[in-house]
Amino acid sequence: MRSLYDRFRQEVESGALIDYYEINELLDIYDYAQDEGDAMVQMFVFLTVSRLYPENRDFDERLAFFLSYVSQDAANDMASRKGRRETALWDVLQMGVKCYPAGDAAPYLEEIFRKYDSLDCESVLKIIDLLREIDQRDLIVKYYPEISRRAEDPRGFAFEAAETLKEGGVFQEDARRIAEELTRMEPFNIEAWLLLARIEFGLEHSDDALAAVDYALAIDPEHFNARLTRGVIMVVIPEKRNEAIEVLTDILASDPLNNFALEGLAEAYARENRIKEACDVYATMLSHDVVTAGAVNPLSVILELEPDNLEDYLQLAIDKGKTDAKDWRMIALGLLEKEKFQAVAKALDFYHRKIGITTWVDFYLHALYDARMFERYAEVFEDVSGDMSCPASRPGFFSMTDYILLASVYLRLGRKDEAAALSDAIEKAKEECRSVDDHFRWRGIRFTARLIHTLATTDNLPVNLEDFDPLTVDFLS
Repeated sequence: MRSLYDRFRQEVESGALIDYYEINELLDIYDYAQDEGDAMVQMFVFLTVSRLYPENRDFDERLAFFLSYVSQDAANDMASRKGRRETALWDVLQMGVKCYPAGDAAPYLEEIFRKYDSLDCESVLKIIDLLREIDQRDLIVKYYPEISRRAEDPRGFAFEAAETLKEGGVFQEDARRIAEELTRMEPFNIEAWLLLARIEFGLEHSDDALAAVDYALAIDPEHFNARLTRGVIMVVIPEKRNEAIEVLTDILASDPLNNFALEGLAEAYARENRIKEACDVYATMLSHDVVTAGAVNPLSVILELEPDNLEDYLQLAIDKGKTDAKDWRMIALGLLEKEKFQAVAKALDFYHRKIGITTWVDFYLHALYDARMFERYAEVFEDVSGDMSCPASRPGFFSMTDYILLASVYLRLGRKDEAAALSDAIEKAKEECRSVDDHFRWRGIRFTARLIHTLATTDNLPVNLEDFDPLTVDFLS
């Protein structure tokens, strides 16, 4: 089917006149293109069928489904055309039109079961797709026996049902039950055993997952996906981790940019505390735009691991054109949720030195403060405030909170005169109150400014300012 699809697509791309394909070949090409998400080939199949087989009705339902993604009205218009055949696929289409995005599909399914004793493969696949899209996977579980009994290909249905249910969180146990049933129906089907392994792995049953993949390898010891799956599973089993590293390294020798193998190998190194080796693998992914399984930015993982040579990896990101400020800020936000303050501050500081941060410099400064990089905080604050080309130099850019932080930094750095002058200015600043909340916020600002001023102008303090933060509750108490 792949070869057939490729040939058809090449003819379309070359502009050649497509003058002969059998109707069953065109059906195969269309279904393969649909799985690939290739709308262009799907459309040219329709055009070819209409030219070569103008009287044929085999594509009516597929055309209606294709149009339904453009317009529900168009799908209804197709269903109302005269001469339409009575098929299960038409009923499935009608169910989709009436239930998407939030209708109850159960009554329509029961009507289909009353009308049809047999369901073709395409109808079954469309039912599963619809129930997934409208988040009614529970109906796959509920009606599994009914559909299985009617499906022309019950094994194919079992596979697709288990694959869909394993993504549904609460239905993973149902997915496992169906996958186990599938391995009994087809004990020599490698893909069935690998599906069961992935489901067991998702349930954190590592030993059961490994047992399932070992069955697959017993059928074909050289099966690529089976070897890969086994390597990934072993990453989470401490006593198997060194073997996992060997297996995944061997796989990468033949497929150096395999994202699952790369991510699995990096995680194995990280779990073994081999931080530099883990970061080197993530750097490979970063260099070649390899997407992680969870769509996590490799640079974010490197920062989270905090290698000693962090700046080398940050420079690599810059060299590879990873300079979008929004991306760096999003990475920082994700790491702040994990309280990786040092990593965030170092990354943003590096970005500022290499590229420059202007519009969200206050966010960058807060990161420096959280990381206790006080000298750098003062330096950056003074630089951006004095740079007339930077938005931060304009009145009103910084909030009173930012200035309170700066006064606190001056105090901690022993720059008491500057701390006293700034805190005095803050305390005397004009109050801007639009609500009761604003009033109490200003009271807090003035109280803190007064405290900083007192600390800056008092000798022989009973506290070491390097150990205490005048902005924390513990210090204020």
